[in-house]
Amino acid sequence: MSMGIPSKSDIHHIAEPVAAMVRRRPATETGGLHGRSIAVALDLLQEYQSVRPQLDEIAAELGRPVSEISEIFPDPQAVLIAAAEQALVRLMDSCTKAVVRVDPDDAVAQFCALGEAYLEWAQTYPVHFRLMSDQQLLDTLGTPQLRRYLNSLSELMTRMLERAQEAGNLPQDENIALMVLSSRSFAYGLARMVVDQRMGEWYVDMPPLESAKLAMRDFVRRFARGSLRRSTAP
Repeated sequence: MSMGIPSKSDIHHIAEPVAAMVRRRPATETGGLHGRSIAVALDLLQEYQSVRPQLDEIAAELGRPVSEISEIFPDPQAVLIAAAEQALVRLMDSCTKAVVRVDPDDAVAQFCALGEAYLEWAQTYPVHFRLMSDQQLLDTLGTPQLRRYLNSLSELMTRMLERAQEAGNLPQDENIALMVLSSRSFAYGLARMVVDQRMGEWYVDMPPLESAKLAMRDFVRRFARGSLRRSTAP
């Protein structure tokens, strides 16, 4: 079922600005005390759940003066923003690679690949996922440094659907913004169930990630069939 979707050049056009952001970072941000501070903050966050780790706690765990930590991170929020950005960079990379590996003429497969990459990312980085889902800890959408990554993913999804519409495979009156919202909401819900180990309530004999991917594929195919029926109705 072809929906007229983005080519590899379209996808890289969206992903390249984010990749450039990563390449421009100072080398000190990729390891050393910077990286170890983030790792400790995530460990503390996992231990204490919705309690923001403080700089003095991070310093104590590392056995370093708090002044050294504060030279890198001005406040505890900066540590969490850096942790979230690391995870979002990995998410963008995974999503881009997943989509370009799929047949460019198979829109359903590409949309599934995008969703499955997101689910795999959530399972691989559950602490990051919970961090970005907890408004009390981090206002992800309200932080421009982080929102740009999410905007890039939304732009990719939107471009997929717009090209499908241009090719006549979606009705001209289809609400693409609402389709993107519905898809993101469904993917987020599945990811949350995977991270919270709730998928076993529905598929007892299947690994959580596999059952979530099954549900994702079913959602996308129903979504595509419904739109196709509307576009071909007399």
